[in-house]
Amino acid sequence: MIYLTDRDQKNGKHGSIPLNTGAIAALKRRLQHREQFCPDSPWVFSSRQGERIANVRKGFTSACQKAGIEDFHVHDLRHTCAAWLVQDGVDIRVVCELLRHSSIQVTMRYAHLSSKNVRDAVERLSHFRPTSV
Repeated sequence: MIYLTDRDQKNGKHGSIPLNTGAIAALKRRLQHREQFCPDSPWVFSSRQGERIANVRKGFTSACQKAGIEDFHVHDLRHTCAAWLVQDGVDIRVVCELLRHSSIQVTMRYAHLSSKNVRDAVERLSHFRPTSV
């Protein structure tokens, strides 16, 4: 879990976010980086000199360029996360809480459904048969 204080969030509230195995593995790699290059640094996300990495924008932009991805920004990852969770069947209320949105309406703007998901949802209706009157 990542625990957030009122200073960490725009809404000024405390909260927590669960981490999946991929995120935990990434954090462990960062700890190994710190142990190798700057063991005295208090920061998990630090340069080789132990200085705090406060902004990921430069590294993110560089990674997108190397991957050939255009017109993609750090904040777009929240949209992708919401869309993938909803498309995989996660309840919109859970996505809302996970992304720490103030309302489900905000989450709905993030959680885009693919046309395949919409078609699949409509196809579920085909097993219902009208009852005779």
